[in-house]
Amino acid sequence: MTSWTDPTRDGPPRPPGVVLHPARQDAVAPPVALPPGPALAVLVERHWVLSWHLPERTSFPSSLVPNLSHNLTREVGSGRPGVPYDAVVVTGVPTRRFDVDVVGRGFVLGTKFHPGALAAVTDVPAAALTDRTVLATDLLPPMVVAAYAGVRDDGDPAAFRHTAEAALAPLLDRVDPAWAEARDLVARIAEDDGLTTVAALGAVSGPTERTLQRLFRRFVGVSPKQAITRYRLQDAVHALDRRTEETLADLAARLGFFDQAHLAREFTRFVGIAPSAYRAGHPVRD
Repeated sequence: MTSWTDPTRDGPPRPPGVVLHPARQDAVAPPVALPPGPALAVLVERHWVLSWHLPERTSFPSSLVPNLSHNLTREVGSGRPGVPYDAVVVTGVPTRRFDVDVVGRGFVLGTKFHPGALAAVTDVPAAALTDRTVLATDLLPPMVVAAYAGVRDDGDPAAFRHTAEAALAPLLDRVDPAWAEARDLVARIAEDDGLTTVAALGAVSGPTERTLQRLFRRFVGVSPKQAITRYRLQDAVHALDRRTEETLADLAARLGFFDQAHLAREFTRFVGIAPSAYRAGHPVRD
């Protein structure tokens, strides 16, 4: 069964994760997503642009359930704690809800890599970047950072993609071939919403649990169990956003949670409110 995370499904892709209450954010900062060119498609899932212009003394709380990808971004006025006003940074895989308060005027130009791809072209294990945002100069060649920093503004996404891909192309020669297995494992998790346990993942893919743990530590940054739970939570959020007629008990059963209470615990821990409250339209944070 193909889950909503397949980019061929209907609806626009939302970088760089599953936006919570997406219609509200679209009214403030609608996303623009661009597919990579054929050469970079092996590394890059998409390029993306967000821009906003809010009245003075107003803000918008943006939250998402992030994907298992690293993002390379140039952020102008994003307001993220610890990120300078105009900086090129790499964000690792978060283990919790990702929050940004959008204020004033600004934009973000981003490249979302396939899970594990950025780790595959650097010597830094993905686990070392989990829950961290670092300056891109710490990881990537100066020419890549300079290219992102040199983009004039967010007004021409196609020009940004061209600039980004020209700078990223030399990374193709640095890909660790061991990444291919990790990439395929994460894709299998994302595409099959019936895959709900590490044992099931091992059964359909072959590696031992120890091998799975090692691959995910090196390339993904979270454990196989965390990866499975993340995608199933994304499936739950998407179903609720699309106003599924399923009961929460049926949704929990379909996505492999032990029961409705188990879904509620995991959903509340990550999203911040219970699935019943999310379904009713309650904000995930004040």
